[in-house]
Amino acid sequence: ASPPPAPAAAAAPASTLRRPYLQVGIFSIEANADRSARAMRDAGLTAAVRQETSQGKIFWRVVVGPAATEAERDALLRRIRALGYADAYPVTR
Repeated sequence: ASPPPAPAAAAAPASTLRRPYLQVGIFSIEANADRSARAMRDAGLTAAVRQETSQGKIFWRVVVGPAATEAERDALLRRIRALGYADAYPVTR
């Protein structure tokens, strides 16, 4: 009999980077966050809008990623900044 198949590579983490995501912006108005996320998606990037609360106030973060390598994250950051989001920076999630 043949040996059992090896476990799927999907079990491995998507990224080993400490900060695999790029924060595009923080917005106090959800529609503005949605617009920025749509701009990222229209540029072919994987973007998410995350609702969060700080000191009782709701805000929305737009993040792109995760990047698997530093080179990929750097390339994503260059693309995001070229789209006009000069303040984008790496974050953990």
